[in-house]
Amino acid sequence: MRSLMIKAQDRAKEIKHLQDKVLPDLKQQLAETKGIFKGKERKALEAQIQQTEREIADKLDKIPDTLKADGYPDVQVFMATYRKAETAVDQYNRDLAEWEQQVKEKEKPKRPPEKESVRDRLRQLQAEGKQQRTRKKSQDRER
Repeated sequence: MRSLMIKAQDRAKEIKHLQDKVLPDLKQQLAETKGIFKGKERKALEAQIQQTEREIADKLDKIPDTLKADGYPDVQVFMATYRKAETAVDQYNRDLAEWEQQVKEKEKPKRPPEKESVRDRLRQLQAEGKQQRTRKKSQDRER
């Protein structure tokens, strides 16, 4: 799940770079290209701008496809599932830190937090996120 999130974030960074850096630079170059004999340069820059805009649109379309390939119906379902999983992992880490602190202080420690139960919970959250697609389809059919 984390690797899938990293892929989505990397693609989002690429898109942001194209939108915030490359495209404005090309438009600025086009605005600065003036003169009678600069027609070919202007056409080339316009073609580059259109190519960059198409590339941005293609990359935006591929992000949901990446998530769908892993079984999530859409980006919102994936993000909701990811946030739930992140919360479960954070809680486990807090419990583990508390347990380690008790061990250091040589108190009578409780049992260490169960790693296996956290893994089960994460698998359950992933399965629920992936099943939301089937629920949505069945609800759409009922309407």
